[in-house]
Amino acid sequence: MKKILITLLLAFIALSPAYAGDGSTNFDITKIGFHKRIDIDPQLQMRDMFKNYQKYLNSKDVDKFLSMYDETYKSSDGYAKDKLKILADTVVKNYPDMKYDIKIISVDIDVDNATVITKEKLSASVDSNIQYIKGKGYIDAESTNIYYLKRFSNEWRIVSDFIISEKTAVRYGLAKYVPMLIDAPSLVSPGQEYTAVLKMNLPDKYKALISIDNEPISYPEEQLPETFRGLKPSGIQERILYSNKENKNENAIASIGIVKADIKEDNINVNIVGLGFLSSRVNVLEPKSDNFNIDTQNDAKNKTPEGQK
Repeated sequence: MKKILITLLLAFIALSPAYAGDGSTNFDITKIGFHKRIDIDPQLQMRDMFKNYQKYLNSKDVDKFLSMYDETYKSSDGYAKDKLKILADTVVKNYPDMKYDIKIISVDIDVDNATVITKEKLSASVDSNIQYIKGKGYIDAESTNIYYLKRFSNEWRIVSDFIISEKTAVRYGLAKYVPMLIDAPSLVSPGQEYTAVLKMNLPDKYKALISIDNEPISYPEEQLPETFRGLKPSGIQERILYSNKENKNENAIASIGIVKADIKEDNINVNIVGLGFLSSRVNVLEPKSDNFNIDTQNDAKNKTPEGQK
């Protein structure tokens, strides 16, 4: 069979117009048409692709946004393309004035596979459905991401991604104007001890109630009970946390309530004037060997607390 195919191919070449009469061998292989791929500079393709990525999100075009993902897509948090659609629809619905910006940090291309590292920012107003706060809230988020892509013929599609770091803040009322941030390590091993730190610059006439905890990243989100404590006079609050043992990436989360006490004669009224919710992503990675340890902080002891199995 192979010999027959070779014979047919040679016969085709002999009858080709490129060999007409004069025995010329000026033959263009692309005219055969077995495979034709337009070779555009992949670097330019990547930059054009992520320009469209930003455009589709800002224009709330979920269908075109999803078309950039392959059907085999699976994120580092374990969700597939169908879950990505739910998340995209939710963002578009809840943040109609969203502004999204993406900048490419680096592009690495190896024939039909590519890795793209990006810096991304999102900002939007949030309708308030909170009992004590009037007016809209505000959300802003920043992340550093890795996208993994494959080329199908001449079209690139995202097959997976990994969020290196991510910080998100949702603020209402006075919290929109008070400097605050939460810091936590970006990478830990399962069951590892780490410290989450909240820093605030709160005016003296206000007080703040703080809750710091960690929650595994899941969809839909799990709502865990919170314990609030008063913010220390230094404006710095710390809590030692232990990462989950299920190899689920998680968020270190700070919930903040800003209050003002009005004292009139013998009556004390405590008014909530601001609310804030800050999160810092913590990737939970299983070590590949017993000798490997992720030491994210100098004082990390990497031990399991008593009673936690």
